[in-house]
Amino acid sequence: MHLTENFKQAFLSLTTNKLRSILTMLGIIMGVFSIVAIMAISNATKVYISSELGKLGANTIIIQSTGSDIEDRDRLTMKDMDSIVRGVDEVENITAAATFYSSIRLEDGNRDALVAGATSQYTSFQTIDLLEGRFISGSDIEGQRRVIIVPDTFAREYFNRTDILGEEVRLTNGYGDIMKMKVIGVLNTEDDLFSSLLEGIEFPVEVIAPITTMQSFFGTEYVDQIQVSIDPEANLASAGSRIIRLLEFVHDNQDKYLATSVEDIQKSVSGILNVISMVLLVIAIITLVVGGIGIINILLVSVTERIREIGIRKAIGAKKRDIVLQFLTESILMTGFSGLIGIFLGILTGAIISSVIKIPPVVDIKTTVIAFIGSIVLGIIFGVYPAKKAADLDPIESLRYE
Repeated sequence: MHLTENFKQAFLSLTTNKLRSILTMLGIIMGVFSIVAIMAISNATKVYISSELGKLGANTIIIQSTGSDIEDRDRLTMKDMDSIVRGVDEVENITAAATFYSSIRLEDGNRDALVAGATSQYTSFQTIDLLEGRFISGSDIEGQRRVIIVPDTFAREYFNRTDILGEEVRLTNGYGDIMKMKVIGVLNTEDDLFSSLLEGIEFPVEVIAPITTMQSFFGTEYVDQIQVSIDPEANLASAGSRIIRLLEFVHDNQDKYLATSVEDIQKSVSGILNVISMVLLVIAIITLVVGGIGIINILLVSVTERIREIGIRKAIGAKKRDIVLQFLTESILMTGFSGLIGIFLGILTGAIISSVIKIPPVVDIKTTVIAFIGSIVLGIIFGVYPAKKAADLDPIESLRYE
């Protein structure tokens, strides 16, 4: 029997029992769909995180206190910024950041808030997209001015507009004190992934204020981290080590600080995503195997139903090879169609999810091709036993079968 005739016969066999064929194909479809969708979402997430971390700059070092035995004298302060600038020649830009847990006093109650205390150099490390107004200036820092930048979502929710420059927002601290803050800027969060994910959820609103103002209001002089951009020609690891040694000298301690580069963070995040992806891929592969077992079952049923047909074919001259090819073709056709449907659904799902969470979709061509070839290989592997069983049937006994 020619290959074309084999495919026609296989297609006819599958369409004769449409519901049974579709149910059998579901396992392979779901397995391939899972693999393609997982890889598409994983790759898109990696690209998004890399682009976001890239905004910090490849030559950025983040300095933080580390360990559980940190005393007050070990904690980072604004003065450490001056020490780093004076002691490390490769420093190009430097900023400090601290997060303060607060609440915004509203007419109908309070709204939890995370206040990012920032310096005027903050925009050298983070991309700030302002819909209205300006960012924090050096004079805001020096004068401890009571100014604040709020997201557009907050402005729309409580002021029903985004042009709220000059409006007052009242912050509270842990002691019950209230401070009036003047809005000088409104952040555009339209393309922000986390804002889109948290839309509609009563999550603490994230605002930005001068770090010196917040330190005074909350009664602290400490910062959470210091970010330093190094001359691109300089050795990043060497500069980070010297900053650590400098801070240890200034604070008279050891092993209290950690210097992390953006590249280190990217590697860590990619490693975590890879582990998660591999676990999900294993589950998807198990689904494929279960689907393959279903194909064996359906082909064995098909062999039983067509014993007499096989006997007639053998009686008129069909060889074992022809019978094997016929059943293998059915198996390959079934898994091949399943693979194509699974790939289509996987790419479509990845694109939809990427659109919802506002990250660019990434189609992994290599994974897509491997998934399709894998589905074909599965068809061969799981079709061999039923095909061989059909080919080994005795033609005389087959003709007697009722």
